[in-house]
Amino acid sequence: MNIKRTFAISLNVLFGHKLRTLLSSMAVGVGVAAVVMMVGTGKALERETEKKIENMGTDLITIQAGKFKNVGGRTRQVSRYTTLIPKDIRTIERKVSSIKRVGGIYDRRATVLYRNVRTITTIIGVEPKVFEIWRLKAAAGKLFTEMDEAKIARVCVLGKTVKENLSPDSDIVNQTINFGKIPLKVVGISSERGQDLGGDDLDNTVYVPLTTAMKRIFDVTFLDSILIQAQDKNSMEFAKGEIREILRKNHRLKEGKDDDFTILDQNQLLSTEIETQNAFNYLIAFVAGLSLLTGGIGIFAVMLISLRERKREVGLRRAIGARHKDILIQFLLEASTLSVMGGITGTAVGVAGCCIISKVNGWELYFPLSTISIAFLFSIITGIVFGIYPANIASKLEPAEALRATV
Repeated sequence: MNIKRTFAISLNVLFGHKLRTLLSSMAVGVGVAAVVMMVGTGKALERETEKKIENMGTDLITIQAGKFKNVGGRTRQVSRYTTLIPKDIRTIERKVSSIKRVGGIYDRRATVLYRNVRTITTIIGVEPKVFEIWRLKAAAGKLFTEMDEAKIARVCVLGKTVKENLSPDSDIVNQTINFGKIPLKVVGISSERGQDLGGDDLDNTVYVPLTTAMKRIFDVTFLDSILIQAQDKNSMEFAKGEIREILRKNHRLKEGKDDDFTILDQNQLLSTEIETQNAFNYLIAFVAGLSLLTGGIGIFAVMLISLRERKREVGLRRAIGARHKDILIQFLLEASTLSVMGGITGTAVGVAGCCIISKVNGWELYFPLSTISIAFLFSIITGIVFGIYPANIASKLEPAEALRATV
Protein backbone atom coordinates (compact mmCIF):
# COMPACT_ATOMS: atom_id res chain seq x y z
CA MET A 1 0.00 0.00 0.00
CA ASN A 2 1.26 3.47 -0.92
CA ILE A 3 0.99 5.46 2.34
CA LYS A 4 1.82 8.76 0.65
CA ARG A 5 -0.97 8.32 -1.90
CA THR A 6 -3.42 7.17 0.80
CA PHE A 7 -2.59 10.24 2.89
CA ALA A 8 -3.17 12.48 -0.12
CA ILE A 9 -6.60 10.86 -0.64
CA SER A 10 -7.41 11.40 3.04
CA LEU A 11 -6.52 15.09 2.83
CA ASN A 12 -8.62 15.46 -0.31
CA VAL A 13 -11.62 13.91 1.48
CA LEU A 14 -11.20 16.08 4.58
CA PHE A 15 -10.79 19.36 2.69
CA GLY A 16 -13.76 18.47 0.54
CA HIS A 17 -15.85 19.15 3.67
CA LYS A 18 -14.03 22.17 5.10
CA LEU A 19 -16.57 23.27 7.70
CA ARG A 20 -17.08 19.77 9.08
CA THR A 21 -13.33 19.21 9.26
CA LEU A 22 -12.77 22.57 10.95
CA LEU A 23 -15.40 22.02 13.64
CA SER A 24 -14.32 18.47 14.50
CA SER A 25 -10.62 19.38 14.69
CA MET A 26 -11.30 22.52 16.74
CA ALA A 27 -13.09 20.46 19.38
CA VAL A 28 -9.77 18.68 20.00
CA GLY A 29 -7.94 22.01 19.77
CA VAL A 30 -9.97 23.48 22.63
CA GLY A 31 -8.86 20.67 24.94
CA VAL A 32 -5.20 21.01 23.98
CA ALA A 33 -5.33 24.81 24.37
CA ALA A 34 -6.92 24.44 27.81
CA VAL A 35 -4.20 22.06 28.99
CA VAL A 36 -1.34 24.24 27.70
CA MET A 37 -2.81 27.45 29.14
CA MET A 38 -3.62 25.79 32.46
CA VAL A 39 -0.11 24.47 33.00
CA GLY A 40 1.66 27.52 31.56
CA THR A 41 -0.23 30.11 33.60
CA GLY A 42 -0.21 27.84 36.66
CA LYS A 43 3.58 27.57 36.59
CA ALA A 44 3.94 31.30 35.92
CA LEU A 45 1.70 32.05 38.91
CA GLU A 46 3.66 29.60 41.06
CA ARG A 47 6.92 31.34 40.17
CA GLU A 48 5.34 34.72 40.89
CA THR A 49 4.22 33.46 44.31
CA GLU A 50 7.74 32.22 45.07
CA LYS A 51 9.17 35.61 44.05
CA LYS A 52 6.71 37.46 46.29
CA ILE A 53 7.65 35.30 49.27
CA GLU A 54 11.35 35.75 48.52
CA ASN A 55 10.81 39.52 48.38
CA MET A 56 9.06 39.40 51.75
CA GLY A 57 11.98 37.35 53.05
CA THR A 58 12.51 33.63 53.32
CA ASP A 59 13.76 33.94 56.90
CA LEU A 60 10.59 35.43 58.44
CA ILE A 61 8.53 33.97 61.26
CA THR A 62 5.11 35.38 62.14
CA ILE A 63 3.37 34.83 65.46
CA GLN A 64 -0.38 35.39 65.17
CA ALA A 65 -2.65 35.91 68.17
CA GLY A 66 -5.21 33.10 68.18
CA LYS A 67 -5.71 29.91 66.21
CA PHE A 68 -5.32 29.78 62.44
CA LYS A 69 -6.20 26.91 60.12
CA ASN A 70 -5.89 26.13 56.43
CA VAL A 71 -9.44 26.56 55.14
CA GLY A 72 -9.97 26.13 51.38
CA GLY A 73 -6.26 26.55 50.77
CA ARG A 74 -6.09 29.84 52.74
CA THR A 75 -4.83 30.52 56.24
CA ARG A 76 -7.83 31.86 58.17
CA GLN A 77 -8.36 32.81 61.79
CA VAL A 78 -10.74 30.47 63.61
CA SER A 79 -10.33 31.89 67.13
CA ARG A 80 -8.96 35.09 68.61
CA TYR A 81 -7.04 35.76 71.83
CA THR A 82 -5.76 38.93 73.48
CA THR A 83 -2.85 37.26 75.26
CA LEU A 84 -0.10 38.37 72.85
CA ILE A 85 1.40 41.49 74.45
CA PRO A 86 4.48 43.76 74.11
CA LYS A 87 6.16 41.89 77.01
CA ASP A 88 6.34 38.83 74.71
CA ILE A 89 8.34 40.85 72.16
CA ARG A 90 10.94 41.87 74.72
CA THR A 91 11.24 38.35 76.14
CA ILE A 92 11.77 36.82 72.68
CA GLU A 93 14.26 39.57 71.83
CA ARG A 94 16.23 38.87 75.01
CA LYS A 95 16.14 35.07 75.15
CA VAL A 96 16.15 33.78 71.55
CA SER A 97 19.69 33.97 70.18
CA SER A 98 18.87 32.66 66.69
CA ILE A 99 16.95 35.77 65.59
CA LYS A 100 18.08 39.11 64.15
CA ARG A 101 15.11 41.36 64.66
CA VAL A 102 11.67 41.26 66.24
CA GLY A 103 8.80 43.75 66.11
CA GLY A 104 5.16 43.95 67.15
CA ILE A 105 2.16 44.75 64.94
CA TYR A 106 -1.41 45.91 65.57
CA ASP A 107 -3.63 46.83 62.62
CA ARG A 108 -7.25 47.76 61.88
CA ARG A 109 -9.26 49.02 58.92
CA ALA A 110 -10.07 52.68 59.33
CA THR A 111 -11.06 55.87 57.54
CA VAL A 112 -8.61 58.77 57.48
CA LEU A 113 -9.25 62.36 56.42
CA TYR A 114 -7.00 64.90 54.71
CA ARG A 115 -8.64 68.26 54.17
CA ASN A 116 -11.95 67.24 52.57
CA VAL A 117 -10.80 63.90 51.20
CA ARG A 118 -11.53 60.60 52.95
CA THR A 119 -10.15 57.18 52.19
CA ILE A 120 -10.58 53.73 53.72
CA THR A 121 -7.23 52.21 54.56
CA THR A 122 -5.43 50.01 57.09
CA ILE A 123 -3.74 51.68 60.02
CA ILE A 124 -0.81 49.51 61.09
CA GLY A 125 0.95 50.13 64.36
CA VAL A 126 4.52 48.85 63.99
CA GLU A 127 7.80 49.10 65.81
CA PRO A 128 10.53 50.70 63.66
CA LYS A 129 12.35 47.38 63.37
CA VAL A 130 9.44 46.10 61.29
CA PHE A 131 10.51 48.51 58.53
CA GLU A 132 13.89 46.76 58.44
CA ILE A 133 12.28 43.30 58.47
CA TRP A 134 9.98 44.27 55.58
CA ARG A 135 12.88 46.05 53.83
CA LEU A 136 10.89 49.26 53.63
CA LYS A 137 12.59 52.55 52.77
CA ALA A 138 11.35 56.13 52.62
CA ALA A 139 10.38 57.09 49.06
CA ALA A 140 9.84 60.65 50.34
CA GLY A 141 10.47 62.25 53.73
CA LYS A 142 11.60 59.74 56.37
CA LEU A 143 10.42 56.79 58.46
CA PHE A 144 9.58 57.27 62.12
CA THR A 145 12.18 56.21 64.69
CA GLU A 146 12.60 54.52 68.07
CA MET A 147 12.37 57.99 69.61
CA ASP A 148 8.92 58.49 68.07
CA GLU A 149 7.95 55.07 69.42
CA ALA A 150 9.12 55.99 72.93
CA LYS A 151 7.36 59.37 72.85
CA ILE A 152 4.06 57.85 71.58
CA ALA A 153 4.32 60.45 68.81
CA ARG A 154 1.36 61.33 66.60
CA VAL A 155 3.28 60.70 63.39
CA CYS A 156 2.69 58.42 60.43
CA VAL A 157 4.15 57.11 57.19
CA LEU A 158 1.81 56.66 54.23
CA GLY A 159 1.85 53.88 51.70
CA LYS A 160 1.86 54.97 48.05
CA THR A 161 -1.81 54.11 47.48
CA VAL A 162 -2.99 56.17 50.46
CA LYS A 163 -0.89 59.12 49.30
CA GLU A 164 -2.40 58.91 45.81
CA ASN A 165 -5.92 58.67 47.24
CA LEU A 166 -5.53 61.62 49.59
CA SER A 167 -3.28 63.97 47.63
CA PRO A 168 -2.37 62.76 44.14
CA ASP A 169 -1.14 66.12 42.83
CA SER A 170 0.65 67.69 45.77
CA ASP A 171 3.23 66.86 48.42
CA ILE A 172 1.65 65.60 51.64
CA VAL A 173 4.84 65.18 53.69
CA ASN A 174 4.77 67.38 56.84
CA GLN A 175 1.00 67.80 56.44
CA THR A 176 -1.56 66.46 58.92
CA ILE A 177 -4.16 63.76 58.34
CA ASN A 178 -6.88 62.86 60.83
CA PHE A 179 -8.24 59.61 62.23
CA GLY A 180 -11.43 60.77 63.91
CA LYS A 181 -10.27 63.55 66.21
CA ILE A 182 -6.69 62.30 66.33
CA PRO A 183 -4.22 64.27 64.15
CA LEU A 184 -1.27 62.44 62.63
CA LYS A 185 1.66 64.27 61.08
CA VAL A 186 2.87 62.68 57.83
CA VAL A 187 6.65 62.35 58.11
CA GLY A 188 7.20 60.22 55.01
CA ILE A 189 5.96 58.06 52.13
CA SER A 190 7.08 54.42 52.16
CA SER A 191 8.59 52.51 49.26
CA GLU A 192 6.24 50.17 47.42
CA ARG A 193 5.40 46.72 48.77
CA GLY A 194 3.01 45.61 46.02
CA GLN A 195 0.38 42.95 46.70
CA ASP A 196 0.24 40.11 49.17
CA LEU A 197 -0.44 36.48 48.20
CA GLY A 198 -4.18 37.11 48.34
CA GLY A 199 -3.97 40.06 45.95
CA ASP A 200 -4.56 42.76 48.61
CA ASP A 201 -2.80 46.09 48.14
CA LEU A 202 -0.05 46.36 50.76
CA ASP A 203 0.48 50.04 49.90
CA ASN A 204 -3.03 51.01 51.02
CA THR A 205 -1.57 51.43 54.50
CA VAL A 206 -0.89 54.09 57.11
CA TYR A 207 2.03 53.16 59.39
CA VAL A 208 2.11 54.61 62.91
CA PRO A 209 4.33 53.82 65.91
CA LEU A 210 3.04 50.76 67.73
CA THR A 211 2.69 52.63 71.03
CA THR A 212 0.68 55.36 69.28
CA ALA A 213 -1.67 52.79 67.72
CA MET A 214 -2.20 50.93 71.00
CA LYS A 215 -2.48 53.88 73.42
CA ARG A 216 -3.68 56.88 71.44
CA ILE A 217 -5.68 55.46 68.51
CA PHE A 218 -7.21 52.06 69.40
CA ASP A 219 -6.75 51.96 73.20
CA VAL A 220 -5.70 48.30 73.46
CA THR A 221 -3.10 46.42 75.47
CA PHE A 222 -2.57 43.43 73.16
CA LEU A 223 -1.00 42.73 69.76
CA ASP A 224 -2.27 41.14 66.57
CA SER A 225 1.06 39.63 65.66
CA ILE A 226 4.81 39.61 66.18
CA LEU A 227 7.14 39.59 63.19
CA ILE A 228 10.55 37.94 63.58
CA GLN A 229 13.56 37.75 61.29
CA ALA A 230 15.72 34.68 61.93
CA GLN A 231 19.49 34.65 61.54
CA ASP A 232 19.04 32.48 58.43
CA LYS A 233 16.68 29.89 56.94
CA ASN A 234 18.48 27.03 58.66
CA SER A 235 17.85 28.44 62.12
CA MET A 236 14.10 28.95 61.67
CA GLU A 237 12.93 25.62 63.07
CA PHE A 238 15.13 25.97 66.16
CA ALA A 239 13.93 29.55 66.68
CA LYS A 240 10.28 28.47 66.37
CA GLY A 241 10.79 25.84 69.06
CA GLU A 242 12.36 28.36 71.46
CA ILE A 243 9.65 30.94 70.76
CA ARG A 244 6.88 28.44 71.42
CA GLU A 245 8.37 27.51 74.81
CA ILE A 246 8.74 31.18 75.79
CA LEU A 247 5.18 32.12 74.79
CA ARG A 248 3.62 29.13 76.53
CA LYS A 249 5.51 30.04 79.72
CA ASN A 250 4.57 33.73 79.43
CA HIS A 251 0.91 32.87 78.82
CA ARG A 252 0.91 30.28 81.65
CA LEU A 253 -0.34 27.48 79.44
CA LYS A 254 -0.30 24.15 81.24
CA GLU A 255 0.92 20.97 79.58
CA GLY A 256 -1.76 19.50 77.33
CA LYS A 257 -3.48 22.83 76.78
CA ASP A 258 -3.55 24.18 73.22
CA ASP A 259 -1.45 27.18 72.21
CA ASP A 260 -3.28 30.52 72.15
CA PHE A 261 -1.07 31.65 69.29
CA THR A 262 -0.03 30.36 65.85
CA ILE A 263 3.55 30.37 64.56
CA LEU A 264 3.89 30.58 60.77
CA ASP A 265 6.88 30.84 58.47
CA GLN A 266 7.26 31.68 54.79
CA ASN A 267 7.67 28.04 53.77
CA GLN A 268 4.23 27.30 55.21
CA LEU A 269 2.77 30.23 53.29
CA LEU A 270 4.37 28.98 50.09
CA SER A 271 3.15 25.41 50.54
CA THR A 272 -0.37 26.65 51.32
CA GLU A 273 -0.44 28.84 48.24
CA ILE A 274 0.89 26.06 45.99
CA GLU A 275 -1.68 23.68 47.47
CA THR A 276 -4.43 26.12 46.49
CA GLN A 277 -3.03 26.50 42.98
CA ASN A 278 -2.72 22.74 42.55
CA ALA A 279 -6.36 22.24 43.54
CA PHE A 280 -7.34 24.79 40.91
CA ASN A 281 -5.06 23.15 38.35
CA TYR A 282 -6.70 19.77 38.93
CA LEU A 283 -10.10 21.32 38.25
CA ILE A 284 -8.87 22.90 35.02
CA ALA A 285 -7.19 19.63 33.98
CA PHE A 286 -10.51 17.83 34.47
CA VAL A 287 -12.29 20.41 32.29
CA ALA A 288 -9.54 20.14 29.66
CA GLY A 289 -9.91 16.34 29.68
CA LEU A 290 -13.63 16.70 29.07
CA SER A 291 -12.86 19.03 26.15
CA LEU A 292 -10.56 16.43 24.62
CA LEU A 293 -13.20 13.75 25.16
CA THR A 294 -15.76 15.96 23.43
CA GLY A 295 -13.32 16.44 20.56
CA GLY A 296 -12.86 12.67 20.29
CA ILE A 297 -16.63 12.17 20.14
CA GLY A 298 -16.77 14.78 17.38
CA ILE A 299 -14.16 12.87 15.38
CA PHE A 300 -16.09 9.66 15.98
CA ALA A 301 -19.29 11.22 14.62
CA VAL A 302 -17.53 12.74 11.60
CA MET A 303 -15.93 9.42 10.68
CA LEU A 304 -19.26 7.59 10.90
CA ILE A 305 -20.88 10.20 8.64
CA SER A 306 -17.96 9.96 6.24
CA LEU A 307 -18.28 6.16 6.17
CA ARG A 308 -21.97 6.36 5.34
CA GLU A 309 -21.31 8.81 2.51
CA ARG A 310 -18.45 6.74 1.06
CA LYS A 311 -19.75 3.21 1.20
CA ARG A 312 -19.76 2.93 -2.59
CA GLU A 313 -16.22 4.27 -2.76
CA VAL A 314 -15.11 1.67 -0.21
CA GLY A 315 -16.93 -1.07 -2.14
CA LEU A 316 -15.30 -0.04 -5.42
CA ARG A 317 -11.83 -0.03 -3.86
CA ARG A 318 -12.44 -3.43 -2.31
CA ALA A 319 -13.68 -4.77 -5.68
CA ILE A 320 -10.48 -3.72 -7.43
CA GLY A 321 -8.21 -5.31 -4.85
CA ALA A 322 -7.94 -3.09 -1.76
CA ARG A 323 -7.37 -5.15 1.37
CA HIS A 324 -9.08 -4.81 4.76
CA LYS A 325 -5.84 -3.31 6.08
CA ASP A 326 -5.75 -0.65 3.32
CA ILE A 327 -9.24 0.64 4.16
CA LEU A 328 -8.50 0.54 7.90
CA ILE A 329 -5.31 2.58 7.48
CA GLN A 330 -7.01 5.18 5.29
CA PHE A 331 -9.79 5.86 7.81
CA LEU A 332 -7.32 5.93 10.70
CA LEU A 333 -5.19 8.42 8.77
CA GLU A 334 -8.20 10.67 8.33
CA ALA A 335 -9.09 10.48 12.04
CA SER A 336 -5.52 11.13 13.17
CA THR A 337 -5.17 14.01 10.68
CA LEU A 338 -8.22 15.67 12.24
CA SER A 339 -6.71 15.32 15.71
CA VAL A 340 -3.26 16.53 14.56
CA MET A 341 -4.84 19.64 13.02
CA GLY A 342 -6.68 20.25 16.29
CA GLY A 343 -3.50 19.64 18.29
CA ILE A 344 -1.47 22.14 16.25
CA THR A 345 -4.18 24.79 16.48
CA GLY A 346 -4.74 24.17 20.19
CA THR A 347 -1.02 24.38 20.94
CA ALA A 348 -0.74 27.70 19.10
CA VAL A 349 -3.77 29.12 20.91
CA GLY A 350 -2.55 27.82 24.27
CA VAL A 351 0.93 29.34 23.88
CA ALA A 352 -0.58 32.66 22.73
CA GLY A 353 -2.91 32.58 25.73
CA CYS A 354 0.02 32.01 28.09
CA CYS A 355 1.84 35.00 26.57
CA ILE A 356 -1.20 37.29 26.87
CA ILE A 357 -2.10 36.29 30.44
CA SER A 358 1.52 36.58 31.63
CA LYS A 359 1.96 39.98 29.99
CA VAL A 360 -1.31 41.38 31.35
CA ASN A 361 -0.42 40.27 34.90
CA GLY A 362 3.27 41.12 34.64
CA TRP A 363 4.36 37.52 35.26
CA GLU A 364 7.46 35.77 34.01
CA LEU A 365 6.64 33.93 30.78
CA TYR A 366 6.68 30.15 31.03
CA PHE A 367 6.34 27.65 28.18
CA PRO A 368 5.46 24.14 29.46
CA LEU A 369 7.31 22.23 26.71
CA SER A 370 6.80 18.79 28.28
CA THR A 371 3.08 19.49 28.75
CA ILE A 372 2.76 20.75 25.18
CA SER A 373 4.32 17.51 23.93
CA ILE A 374 2.07 15.36 26.12
CA ALA A 375 -1.08 17.29 25.19
CA PHE A 376 -0.22 17.06 21.48
CA LEU A 377 0.49 13.34 21.75
CA PHE A 378 -2.74 12.81 23.67
CA SER A 379 -4.69 14.63 20.95
CA ILE A 380 -3.29 12.20 18.34
CA ILE A 381 -4.15 9.22 20.54
CA THR A 382 -7.67 10.63 20.97
CA GLY A 383 -8.12 10.75 17.19
CA ILE A 384 -6.85 7.21 16.74
CA VAL A 385 -8.92 5.76 19.60
CA PHE A 386 -12.15 7.36 18.40
CA GLY A 387 -11.35 6.55 14.79
CA ILE A 388 -10.75 2.82 15.32
CA TYR A 389 -14.41 1.80 15.40
CA PRO A 390 -15.50 3.59 12.17
CA ALA A 391 -12.29 2.44 10.45
CA ASN A 392 -12.89 -1.14 11.54
CA ILE A 393 -16.46 -1.07 10.19
CA ALA A 394 -15.25 0.39 6.89
CA SER A 395 -12.54 -2.26 6.51
CA LYS A 396 -15.03 -5.10 6.99
CA LEU A 397 -17.50 -3.95 4.32
CA GLU A 398 -18.02 -6.52 1.60
CA PRO A 399 -17.73 -5.16 -1.97
CA ALA A 400 -21.18 -6.30 -3.10
CA GLU A 401 -22.90 -4.88 -0.02
CA ALA A 402 -21.01 -1.59 -0.25
CA LEU A 403 -21.75 -1.11 -3.96
CA ARG A 404 -25.49 -1.55 -3.37
CA ALA A 405 -25.48 1.11 -0.60
CA THR A 406 -27.35 4.34 -1.12
CA VAL A 407 -26.24 7.59 0.44
